[in-house]
Amino acid sequence: MIAGAFLLVLGITGAILAFEPELDRLLHPHLSRLKPGGRTLSLVDIGEAASKKYGGEPVVAYLPSSSPDVPTEVILSGVVSVNQYTGEVLGLRTRGQTVLGFMRALHVRLATGDIGRNILRWSTVLMLISLASGLYLWWPRKRIRIRGPWWSRLFWSDQHNSFGIFSLVPLLLLTATGIVIGFEDEVSSLLDKMYGTNPVHSSQTPEQSEPSQGSTELTPDQAIAIASAQLPGALPCRLQMPRYGGLYVVSLTYSDNRIAAERNSISLDPRNGRIVAINQSAGLTPRERFMATNEAIHTGNILGMPTRILAALASILLPLQVVSGLLIWIRRTNILRRG
Repeated sequence: MIAGAFLLVLGITGAILAFEPELDRLLHPHLSRLKPGGRTLSLVDIGEAASKKYGGEPVVAYLPSSSPDVPTEVILSGVVSVNQYTGEVLGLRTRGQTVLGFMRALHVRLATGDIGRNILRWSTVLMLISLASGLYLWWPRKRIRIRGPWWSRLFWSDQHNSFGIFSLVPLLLLTATGIVIGFEDEVSSLLDKMYGTNPVHSSQTPEQSEPSQGSTELTPDQAIAIASAQLPGALPCRLQMPRYGGLYVVSLTYSDNRIAAERNSISLDPRNGRIVAINQSAGLTPRERFMATNEAIHTGNILGMPTRILAALASILLPLQVVSGLLIWIRRTNILRRG
């Protein structure tokens, strides 16, 4: 009963977040789409346009355009969309200021911080127990039918049983993967002990490098070009500026890899372009690959749109199960009181 209120939140927000990219473009069309044409400006010019528009804030990172009709984004204190052909600043947003940002905060931590996060992760544990007990109660009769008018106890009992058994497997997957995410630190530590792996790894050992403080000679575009040459076929999706760590850090993604697509990064010395470290998804530790796969299953990205739709449907059914379970309990309680 207590966990049901929080599971209601998880189900509703989970269904929404399954289509977060599509909903984001729908809610912010002026920030998500543009008419392609002309020569693409350099990232420096794009960054200067964004910084000038918002009081000279320093550029934290760039999110290069993934398509000719998608604007480049510049991260300042918020995320600024810029037309890469004209330099026009299309607008600013931050994750916490959007409806989807609030939905994500609710889904992860009830928008309240560590207290909400702890409540939700234990609620998912109770959800797992509830699913197991539901299967136990359904198994003797194995009923899959809906009888009676919608307001009757019989209708809601049958609906609870029928919808529950059809959604059991996807809900078990969402719940189990949600538990892993909720207890990520504990699970990661256990996996590292099991496999004897070091959570920090790279093909080259990163060297300490102080922020260049104006001595940068490598431009952001050059940094991306050098990094892209190291991983043919990968597309750059983020460039972190040197003043935040002393190095250029270029993140790249493989479009055909739904599990660890963006877990590729190359660190560069901003003064001479020397590669300091390379991290690739192909070289993930067992713990990292397990966590990446777990996240892909939980979000529905594991097989693309079909599994995203399945995750959304299962999430929608969760509030229905909570409500029907509550109605069954209320009616049964009233009957017992009258008896």
